[in-house]
Amino acid sequence: MISNINSKNLTKGQLLEIEKLKQAYNKKISSLNKEEFEKFEETFFTELTYNSNAIEGSSLSLEDTNLILNEGLVPKDKTIREINEAKNHKLAINFINNYKGDLDELFILKLHAIILKDISEKFAGRYRETSVRIFKSDVNFPDASKVPQLVKNLVYWYKINKSKMHPFEMAIIFSIKFVSIHPFIDGNGRTSRLIMNFLLKKKKYPWINIYMKQRADYLKVVRRANDENYGPILEFCINILKENLKSFNILE
Repeated sequence: MISNINSKNLTKGQLLEIEKLKQAYNKKISSLNKEEFEKFEETFFTELTYNSNAIEGSSLSLEDTNLILNEGLVPKDKTIREINEAKNHKLAINFINNYKGDLDELFILKLHAIILKDISEKFAGRYRETSVRIFKSDVNFPDASKVPQLVKNLVYWYKINKSKMHPFEMAIIFSIKFVSIHPFIDGNGRTSRLIMNFLLKKKKYPWINIYMKQRADYLKVVRRANDENYGPILEFCINILKENLKSFNILE
């Protein structure tokens, strides 16, 4: 239990619940043999890849994603871009799992370069140089000229606050602050969720798989968090995590 950290955005009850979820997850994982653990990761990361790409508009189904990632097969009538999005997301997961360092600007750029590999090489791992907008949204993002410094500032914010904030809170709020900058032409949502999960993994918390079926609710709490109202997205992520763990019989 992280007893020396107070949270501005999480209640004591939520803090206790998060630690119980962490303990249940790690207890289950430690009980698996090598084959069982590999199967768990294959299933979970396939579902994570499907959902994260579907949230961004991919038409690949979970079955399509499984065929691409685990069977080496290509579904009919799917675009090369969508196929590469699935492959790249899994490569990005592998990069995170093999990465031993802390969060920094280079890590973010490398992660993004993997996500856009063979899709938009011109923009992969490079900050945007033009303005961006989200279709049917009135959200405004910073001018492109400010992006490099804003990302540097955000990484600095992480470094000075990571020992003061609860890891669960830090992971989610960092991802929100990151996506509010929208530093790239494409791939911001996927990058933000992978950074969130990297920060969770780093502190031995379970990854969070945000379901496509809850996309509308997810986007709603993200919008509220853009105004620094973090309570709803933290509660949303706790509930999603519980649903994730129940789906693997880690929670009843």
